[in-house]
This record gives sequence, structure tokens and C-alpha cells, in this order.
Amino acid sequence: MKAEADVIVIGGGSTGTGIVRDLALRGVNPLLVEKNDLAAGATGACQGLLHSGGRYVVSDRQSARECYSENRILRKIAPSCVEETDGLFVSLPDDGLEYQQQFVRACEAIGIPFDVLSPEKAIALEPNLSRGVIGAVRVPDASINPFTLVFENAKAAANLGGTIMPHTRVTELIVQGERVKGVRAIRPQTGEILEVYSEFVINAAGAWAGEVVQTVGLSIPLLYAKGSILITSRRPTERVVNRCRPPSDGDIVVPNETTGLIGTTSIQVEGLDHLTIEPREVELLLDETAQMVPGLSSARIIRAFAGVRPLFQQFEVKDDRQVGRGFVVIDHDQRDGLMGLASIVGGKMATYRLMAEKVVDLVCEKLGITAECTTDREPLPSSQKRGFISLAERLKKIDPGKRRDPEKDSIICECELVTRREIEEAIMVEGASDLNDIRIQTRMGTGPCQGAFCVYKALGILAEMGKLDGSLNSEMLKNFLERRWRGIHPIVAGDQLKEEQLTQEIYAGVFNLDKEGLEAKDNV
Repeated sequence: MKAEADVIVIGGGSTGTGIVRDLALRGVNPLLVEKNDLAAGATGACQGLLHSGGRYVVSDRQSARECYSENRILRKIAPSCVEETDGLFVSLPDDGLEYQQQFVRACEAIGIPFDVLSPEKAIALEPNLSRGVIGAVRVPDASINPFTLVFENAKAAANLGGTIMPHTRVTELIVQGERVKGVRAIRPQTGEILEVYSEFVINAAGAWAGEVVQTVGLSIPLLYAKGSILITSRRPTERVVNRCRPPSDGDIVVPNETTGLIGTTSIQVEGLDHLTIEPREVELLLDETAQMVPGLSSARIIRAFAGVRPLFQQFEVKDDRQVGRGFVVIDHDQRDGLMGLASIVGGKMATYRLMAEKVVDLVCEKLGITAECTTDREPLPSSQKRGFISLAERLKKIDPGKRRDPEKDSIICECELVTRREIEEAIMVEGASDLNDIRIQTRMGTGPCQGAFCVYKALGILAEMGKLDGSLNSEMLKNFLERRWRGIHPIVAGDQLKEEQLTQEIYAGVFNLDKEGLEAKDNV
């Protein structure tokens, strides 16, 4: 198969989908290729924090400025993705207050709003804090749903005529003379080979950006830092809570809809495949975060996951935390003499929109396009309809007096209170075509039971609506459960172990799925 586009974007994370949306808004015909699901890389494995800039304000002021500026923009253009929690940087006795003083001076210097709070006021705002807190600073951190953000950007691009092609792996760049003219790719699910030609290619493949340019003999100096994160069954706090000290392991808690995310680690790794979460990481994260929020010592952990931060490494360092979190746009014409190709690496999910703007500015200049960026003021599609869905709003759905239709409003996922109506809308309106799409768009299967009681019901709804090939039903179910298991495996104990044993009985016993598909795997 052959196809054409004005610009090809490689990578379906927040940066890639932000780029394809920006291009489409400027009247460019873009095509995005992603080898896995959208948000399958660092974006989907992030901690869901919309940075205020506070985390970097002492050590990396440029990144802090960018984070705060983009924080303000995303609150306006993507309210359906953002919960305005605010954040606290808290000091414990072992920390002292010297770092807090540096932190406050740095926030003041670059204009990040802050309030210095007494321990009593901090605990009044966040009752689950340790009573040993000796000081706190409030900043405008927020919680963000990275999956919704990515899908909204992709949807916006598609609505403007862009093409989104997940499960399409680039095998090489097409080079004619000294210019990149497109990509060759394969769709592993069908074996179909594609050749897509364009005027320009943007490499936004994140941790895999180096692999993309290796196909034409180029390199990008990236350092890979693995970050592991745990998910709690309930919200441990109502605000983001950070340790007020230089960034280190186990120093942040982020409330995320009905759950909480606690993290993170930073461990250098050589490769991108077969990431594992070690028991010592789980213990470290729980021990460290429980010093700030004591309830975490007995919290039920329902899942663990790890992602890789692709850091642009300009010089050798002993500790990856010494590498700046800023981003770099590489013009391969200027650097390597290869026209028609640019790469963007580094950065944060919080700065994805700015990253997209800068690389699209470069491409438009190369192509003679004068349209300006409007992504800082154009709202994402669903943000025009609704805001962030709170737990209180979810609870309203179980009120029998407010159900319009007993069947449509029946609860399919009891952990996350997802109704049949929501699943049907995800399929018919949002284009969900499999269980993972439904999970991302509704949170089905993300609660304590990790899909034990809802996944087969959702599969039935897909079948009823004619969205399944009967021969693939079992395979889709196994793939979903295997992915859930990979996140449970590192933390399985106590109640979560009982849940997993029950899941095994339901799917491997009652439904007679191939038990080999449910065995523990090392790749998490």
C-alpha cells in the first residue's frame, strides 16, 4: 500500500499527537504512525502530574518556567483532562527548612505563585499529612489524565482531516539523495506493508527516537531513566503532595480520579524492552511516601508500572537526575546534512504542547507555510462539552432516581462506576474498537478488581454492537488480562492476591481460557 501526506509524524504519545493537531490547525495534511496503542510509551507511563514547575524550580529554572506557562494554558484548553488539585511541597524534620527557603526564592524569581503555610494550616488543608510536617508551600500543581489528553489531540487532528495510524511500526526512513521522502512501515496485526511519502518527517518517537534515525545511519544521544510508580485503590490525598527537598526516589503523591499514584524512582537502564519492577522499588516507594502521608503504609496497592524517560544527554553524568528535563528540536538538515527530517526529544508531558509548537514552527518555515500556532487558545474537542469528572459525579450515577434507562444506566464496572451507556458511547461516538480503548476512555477495569467482573461484560457489548470478529474474542480477552497481570505481578499480595486468584478462577476456569496466557511474565 502507498499513501501520501504533507508531513509524517512518528510517535503517538502526547508530543506526537500534539504535533499532528498543530499541523492540522495550520492547514497542513498530517499522518501519524505509532507502533503500538496511542500513549503506549512514556506518556502512558507517567505519574499524571501537571507540573507547576515547582519540582524543577531550584535545579532547572528554564524547565520550571516552561512547565508553569504550559500549566496555565492546559487548564484553559483541556479542562476535561485536568483536575485542579493544587499541590503542597512539605518539609519533614530530616529535611530542615533550608531547601524550602531556596524553593521559595526560586519560585519568586520566575513568577510561580506560592503560599508558605504553617504545619497547622497544611494539615488543615490536607488532613492525611504526617503530623511531623514542619513546613509547607502551596503551588499550582494539578492532576492530568494523559490518555484523555492524547486521544483528544488525536481526535482533533482527525476532525481536521489528519490521519492517525496506530499499530503501524516504521521499519525505515525512505531517503532519496540527501532528503527524507517518507517512511516504510508494517502493520504487525495484518502483515500489511506501507510506503508513505511526504514533504517532511517529524521523529517524535520518544525513547525510540534514536532507533528511528539509526535506520539512516544517524544517532541521538539519549539517556534512559526508568521510573516506577504504584497505584493505590483509593485517593490517599486530595492534593498533589511533594517532598520539599532535591528530587529523589519516593517523593511525590498524585491523586488521580478515584485512585492515587505514588512515585517515583529514577534508575538508568540500557534497553527499552523487558523492564522489571523490583520488590525493593515497591518497598522504597511505600516507605518514602508514607513519611509524608502515613496512611500509605497500609494502603492497598492495585498496580505497578514503569516507563522510560528519554533524556537528551549533552555530557556524561553520574546521576540521571543531573540531566535537564528540557527538550531539544534537532534539525537534521543543519546537523547532519539530511533534509526533510527533524527530531524532538526530551521534555515533559506537561510541556508537550510547547514542544509541538516549536517543531512545527521549524517545519512550517522549511515548507514555506506562514500560518501561526493556535494550540495555546483552541480548546480540545471534549473540553468544549464537559470538565473533569469527579468521584462525586460518578457516585451520582448509582442513584436509582436519576437513571433514565435501567438497562443503559446499569453499572458494568462497579469499581469505577462505569455504565453500559458510557461503554456504548465510547464505541459508537469515540470509536473504541477493543477492550483497551474502552479502558482508556472510561476507566473500566482500572479499579481494585482490575477487570475481573467487567471485562467479559464489555466484550459482550462489543459483540452485540457488531464490533468483533468472533474468532478473535478470546485473544482480545487474554491480551487485556495479560496486560492487567503485568501490572499486578510486582505487587501481588494480600487482598490483591485474592483478587487475582478469583480472576484466574473466572477466566481460566469458568471461561476455559488458555492458562498459559495468564502466567506471570517478567515484562512489566
